[in-house]
Amino acid sequence: MAGLRTRIVPAPELQPDMPSLPPLDIKTNTNHAPHVLILGAGASLAAFPDGDANGRVPPLMRNLAHVTGLQPLLEDRGVAGPFDDFESLYDDLALSLGDAAFLAQIEERIRQYFQELRIPDQATLYDYLVLSMRKKDLIATFNWDPFLAHAYRRNAHLRNLPKLAFLHGNVEIGACHKHRKSGFVSQRCSACDRPFAPSRLLYPVKHKDYNADPFIKGEWEMLRHFLSHAYYVTILGYSAPTTDVEAKKLMLDEWKGNPTMRLAEIDIVDIRPEGELEETWKDFLYKRHYGIYTDVFNTMLLRHPRRSCDAFAMATLQNEPWEENPVPKTETLADLQEWVKPLIAEEDAGRLSGKPCNPSRPH
Repeated sequence: MAGLRTRIVPAPELQPDMPSLPPLDIKTNTNHAPHVLILGAGASLAAFPDGDANGRVPPLMRNLAHVTGLQPLLEDRGVAGPFDDFESLYDDLALSLGDAAFLAQIEERIRQYFQELRIPDQATLYDYLVLSMRKKDLIATFNWDPFLAHAYRRNAHLRNLPKLAFLHGNVEIGACHKHRKSGFVSQRCSACDRPFAPSRLLYPVKHKDYNADPFIKGEWEMLRHFLSHAYYVTILGYSAPTTDVEAKKLMLDEWKGNPTMRLAEIDIVDIRPEGELEETWKDFLYKRHYGIYTDVFNTMLLRHPRRSCDAFAMATLQNEPWEENPVPKTETLADLQEWVKPLIAEEDAGRLSGKPCNPSRPH
């Protein structure tokens, strides 16, 4: 018959490793698989290139010793540098000095700097990210700064926001190890009513044991769980340093075991050359199921806010792509929150309408 294309699918026994489909409910246009967003220090720098509310700059690892005022402290102790790879430097100090008091002094200096950072009143990139994801999704951050926590708290009244995981601890997050509970450092444990203890920030990265600290172990377990069935992953400003071998291995093991991985997609947002990024993340990438961007607003996450996995599944599995619904760029947080409210109301109603690119097609 003219115009009819036939596709022969091999028998299951000839394709034992066929990927599984995501949990897509076509009656409600809802893909229940999560979108995982992984944040590195580059995300905060992109969000606040001119500094926080008070003009304080969120540092990267290459300038952390200088920005936080650690360099004079290190030099007084006879540490000559170089200071452009702080994680390796700290690793060497932890192994060679064995001076717990001095290492604690370093951590306290870092904690003080990051605790003083404040999110501006206007809408920021972190508000966009938090509001563009649902509670089925996860934002996992390696950052110590408080911006993600600040953005979450001031948008929490809208409900249906993503889970958060703080993979290297955070100045705004604490825990009660006895009762395995965590929350903002200003909160108390619901079991014993004691204030949460601040989360640890520094670890020797070359020999890092993410199971040694109960809080960090729990955060990594959350990320691994989400990666094991994610349908979309966005990596924003995370360089995957070669020093942090364990972090990359933990993520890769779960991603490779994800039964929908070969149907899923990865977006990488970074200013480094494309070839360098492909080399860094090659073990995570499947064929051409990825995109590389310098602007996060061009990614699926912000072109289809709160609908990224749903829109991607409708386009690739149902051959019914949706029109883009990009977040409006505004400096007024209240305007951004008002724009998101109809999307949340639609989620509460239980069916996502979407906007098919070909509205004449029957639903």
